[in-house]
This record gives sequence, structure tokens and C-alpha cells, in this order.
Amino acid sequence: MKASIKRDNGMLKVDINGTLYAPLSFKSFRPNPKNISEFYAAGVRLFSVLSSGIISALGVPYSHFGESWVGENKYDFSVVDKQMDMFIENAPDGYFAPMFQVDTRSWYLETHPEVPNSFTHLSQIAHDEEWRRAAAEYLKAVITHCEEKYGDRIYGYFLLGGTTTEWFSDHDKEAPHPIKQAAYRRYLNDSSASLPTKEELDCDGRVFLDKEETNVLSARRFHADTIADLVLYFASEAQSVIKHKKLLGLYYGYLMHLGAPRLYNAGHLGYEKVFFSDNIDMISSPSDYKYRLLTDPSAFMVTQKTLDVHGKLYFLEFDHITHVAPSMVKEPCADPNGNQSLKMIPGAEKRCKTELESLNLMYRDFLLCYANGAALWWFDMFDGWFRSDGMMNAVRKMISLHGELSEIPKHSIAEIAVYAEGESLYHVRKTQKLANESLSNMLRTLAEIGVPYDVFSIGDIDNCSSERYRMIILLDAFDIPEARMATIRKLQREGVTVVWFYAPDYAHNAQNDVSRIADATGICVRESESSHGGLVYNEKITKSVLAAPYFCVDDEKAVPLAYFEDGALAVASTEDRLSVYSAATFLPSDLLCDIVSQKGIFRYSTEPHVYTYVNAGAIGVYNATDAAAEILVRENGEYVDKLTGEQFYAVNGKITLPFRDFRAYLIIKKSK
Repeated sequence: MKASIKRDNGMLKVDINGTLYAPLSFKSFRPNPKNISEFYAAGVRLFSVLSSGIISALGVPYSHFGESWVGENKYDFSVVDKQMDMFIENAPDGYFAPMFQVDTRSWYLETHPEVPNSFTHLSQIAHDEEWRRAAAEYLKAVITHCEEKYGDRIYGYFLLGGTTTEWFSDHDKEAPHPIKQAAYRRYLNDSSASLPTKEELDCDGRVFLDKEETNVLSARRFHADTIADLVLYFASEAQSVIKHKKLLGLYYGYLMHLGAPRLYNAGHLGYEKVFFSDNIDMISSPSDYKYRLLTDPSAFMVTQKTLDVHGKLYFLEFDHITHVAPSMVKEPCADPNGNQSLKMIPGAEKRCKTELESLNLMYRDFLLCYANGAALWWFDMFDGWFRSDGMMNAVRKMISLHGELSEIPKHSIAEIAVYAEGESLYHVRKTQKLANESLSNMLRTLAEIGVPYDVFSIGDIDNCSSERYRMIILLDAFDIPEARMATIRKLQREGVTVVWFYAPDYAHNAQNDVSRIADATGICVRESESSHGGLVYNEKITKSVLAAPYFCVDDEKAVPLAYFEDGALAVASTEDRLSVYSAATFLPSDLLCDIVSQKGIFRYSTEPHVYTYVNAGAIGVYNATDAAAEILVRENGEYVDKLTGEQFYAVNGKITLPFRDFRAYLIIKKSK
């Protein structure tokens, strides 16, 4: 059986032996005949199958089916078979993606006391050749077994490792270890090199590392490369068995979400290596945890459009705690009387209160994925999270819409390309919240401007076209290689406006220099050790929590756009408006709206809390206000909401959507 990824009318789908499957799937830590058959009956045909004997970060087993890696070169694949057989029985026409953990088991740690636990201290064991070999042999053995016994039912595999199976190395916090130290010396080709101490790694101070701290910078890059290279090692080993005939994926690359210090500790800054690898076909992450309230927009944790343009599926994991989700999960160890204690599921106290709230969040994430051509799976974490007629009908509806709308184009029509990167953040102290402000917080601003946008990783900027995009936003370009700067200059000459934030090219080659901001933006900038206060716009103040350096515009030729509290110029553009510079780390949405409008870019909503999710064939709308919503369209005529069947008529380029408690819309123009 051959599985691949194929683009169909702008959306990536799973191609299994020539049949295309909408990228909608199911996953659970507690799969059973009931929840499998419920999702299968709703139309789901792609299922994830997690096989693990490891205790999760919640203190309960990931799976109740038991361990398949039971000793040195000893495997018990009967536990894999038992689960696979259950899935096949209850989803007879389904296809499956087994998920296997490469982490150290308890028996391995007992027989190898010299190595750390990979689940908690991944970077410290990553270079241990004996563990890597043993884990790779297990991985190849279990995949070989699955291919031989179930190969005609398997469309792909997921590689799981590190904390929460998401390739995090949180617990070691970048700290040294003898295994890691030896690898660092090989990395630098310097037998006397030493990894920084915890005190050096956690040293507070100015936002950017000083030139005397190059060892911290190189060690930070090594830490991230360690995780990325480890992922690619196991991917190569897996591909030696599946030979690209099945898809291969993992959870990884949460650049837009993690923030400091976790983004640094986790080791996800080297994600581009993995995203650009030919050995990886799928990436997954949960829906962004910082955008979970009923009044929030939905958001991706990753640079999703980079995955899309490279033909890789991005699966958003819907793991919101619904109104019917259990709040407690059983502990693994029984007391002498055979009773099991209960453990609170983190976040359960904030779970949805009603079915309507659960449905709103389900459809909001669906709209985000549909607009961006992304995949989606529903995570029934501990069973029963979707067990209501309304939610299962919603799953059924979303799957049917993929079929009904399969001929409608879904390619991006965004005129704004947003570029984020991990590379520049190596220069930033992890005690400073720059990543939080420039990346995570900006997701809200972008969602509120009513304009479709594509979020790329910086490594894709050479493919940016002035015929496609009218504006690019560089969120954290603090170190810009010369070739990349040449690409940016070319785009500007072709009429593309560039929006710069905070300290563009300031940390180039680890040499902090304010003159490089002026060189990059074409706007003279002054550096200060004293804060200018919050950014003031439309009588609202946006604050930053960063330390020095602080910047402001010092250029008589610049066109003022916004000021700081002390009166210093905060945001300005060049006279030709092809360069906009913000001395703040992020912008309020009303200021970015004005910049976008000056460029003549079409806005589908002028209300910041009426979120729009737009592609070539549809306008997704999520109304987070308590009033009717007005959206703008390019053509007058009849439109229909495919979620409810309601009909609307656009007059003067406007559609009024009456307020309703069900806040989601999928608006399609009716054909003549």
C-alpha cells in the first residue's frame, strides 16, 4: 500500500492508493470500541494509534495496552496487535497511523544508570550512541512488524519522544551533562570547550547577549540542534523501513507558542531542519493554548504555511476540554485494597460549561484549518470528551463539508506574508520575554485585522513573490544574513512594503549595533538605556516588559505613525511607505489595520473581534462579540452559510450577520 500527500484544489489531502482522504482524524489515550466506532460512524477514516508503556506527565499511563519494548532486544508486539485489531474491528474501512515512543523505559534506566531519562532530560541523553542504537532498533522492529501484519491498513507513523511525547527537553533547562559535554566538544571541534553553567545560561540583563557571551549563544544553538538532529536520526531510521511509502510525522516546532524561557529549554528553535527535511511528511501540535477562551481567535503554534508550501500536512490537535470531558483520571497504582486514586486533569476547572461553548470552539478551530488547508484531529484524550449528540453531529458535519466543498478552490489569497524565525532568538536571553511579545502576542494582532495572512518560517523568504504578496511582516529578524537582506531589498524595489519590529539586524553576527537598524529599515533610530514607556495609539497604551535596549525613531524625514508615552516617536514609515518600523516589539491591531489600509489591502472585517478565516472559495467568520457582525466581501450577490444553511445577500460589498449564540459561519458565494 502506498500513501502520499496530494494537493486537491488548494488543500493537502492523504492519498491512499489513489483515493484522496480529507485530513480529519481521531486520537485517544483511551481508545475503545465505543469511541472508535462513534468517530467511524461520523465518517472519520484516519485514526492515530498510540502504543506506549510509559507513564505520562500526568502520572498515568499513556496507554492501557502495555509495553512493547520490554528489554534489551526484547519486544512484545502482542500489545500492538491487540490495539490494532481493536481499531480494525471497529473502523473496518479505516486507515491508521501508529505512534511509537523512543524514550528510555524503566528497565533501560535500571540497566543503564549512567544515562538520564529521555522523557525528562532529552538533550542530555540525545548523543548517547547505545541508547540511540537501541531505540532505533526497537523503532525499526515495531514498524517492520506493523508493515508485515497491517501494512495495507497503515497510512503513516508518528515518532514520539521527550516530555509529553512532543520532543521537549524542558526539565534539563539546557544544563550540562557529561554525555552532552563530550558531544559539544565534537560539535565545536574543540577538545577544551565547556558548556555554560546554569548561572551563565540563566543570566539576566539586557535583552540581547553581549559579545562576551558567545559561548552561551553557541551552546544554545547546539542545544536546539541536538533535538532537531535527534529527530532526523530517528526519521532516517524509520525511513529505512518504510522507504517513503508511508507518511512520517511528529509533534514539534512550537515557535509561535512556547515563549521564553520554555522555547529555549524545550529545544524547538532548530525546527527548520526538521520542517525542511524530505524524511518528514507531517507535523502536529495542539491548538494554541494561549487562545482558548470563547472570545479568542484560533491560532497555530507553528509556521503552518511553510509546511503547506513544502507539501507537508500540519495536523492541528483539537484537545480543548469539552463540557462532557472527565475532570479526573485514574492513577496507575492501586492501594492495598485494590482501589485506584483519581488525579485532576490540568485545566479541567476551565473546561467548557455547555455544549454550545464546546461547539463554538470546535467550529472555530475547523474554520482556521479549512481556510489554511490544514489537517485536524479530534483528541478524545481520556475517553468521552466528544460524547454528546451535538459534538458528534459536528464531526459528521465537518467531514461532510470537506466532501461537499471538494471542488471549491481553497488556495490562499493572502496579500500579507508573515515571517518568523528561531535563528535570531539565539541572540536573546531566555530570561527576557521577547519571543512572547514578538511572536505569541502578535498572533492576536494578526487575527484582529480582518485580513488573511500566511505565516512562514524565514527560510522560505527567498520564495516570496511581489506578484503574490503586497506586504511582508518580519516579526523577529534580529540577525539578517546578507543574502536574505538582498531578497528583502528586491521585494521593496518591486513595491512590497516591509514591516520591521524592534531591533532588525541589531544582533548581526553577535555584534549589537543600533546603526544596523537604520541600515535595514532606512529610518534613523536612537538607542537608550531608559524606557520610553508604553506605545500610545488611539488613546490606548500597549506595554512591554523588556529590559534595555530601548529604541525610538530619530529621523526628520520619517513619517510619524505612533508615539511612546514620553513623546518619543515609536512607529514611522519612509515617505514611499515601503518600509514601516516599530520600535516596539509588537503592534496593537488598530495601528496595523491603518498600515494595511494605507497599502490598499482588502479587509474582510473592520471589527477586531469578528475574526475571519479566508481562502479562495470561502469566508470563515467567528463572531466573538455580543452583537450582529458586518463583514466585507468583494462581490455583491447571494451567499450561504454552509454550517447552518442560512442565506445572506451582499449589498454595497457588505453582509450583515445577525447575532446568534452559535458564533461560527462558513460563507460561500452561491453560483449563478
